[in-house]
Amino acid sequence: MSQKVSIPVILWVAIVSLAVFAVIHFYVGLSYPLQFFACAVNLVLIFGLLRLAKWSYFLTIIASLAGPILLSYESPQLFYIVLLLNCTVLIPVLLCTKVFFSKEVTQQASA
Repeated sequence: MSQKVSIPVILWVAIVSLAVFAVIHFYVGLSYPLQFFACAVNLVLIFGLLRLAKWSYFLTIIASLAGPILLSYESPQLFYIVLLLNCTVLIPVLLCTKVFFSKEVTQQASA
């Protein structure tokens, strides 16, 4: 019988940040409908992080780095702001790498 793995406190920083970003993307999406896609991605990432899924670990890293890179072509000033904000998601996820790849999580996901 596998025991349930709890979500580390530092990972809650990333989850709350993603929730705030989702609300912002939804609000901006009223003017720019493409932002609804970013809102949906944030919600999927929140769901995955709450389940400690490996796919969400990789997707969170990719999304946190892709956003600023895509914005760097449009506005260099916006690049640094978005990169700093995305670090509130990226750093906690990277600090919790061991949690995503522990045996308990793997056994819990397969059960």
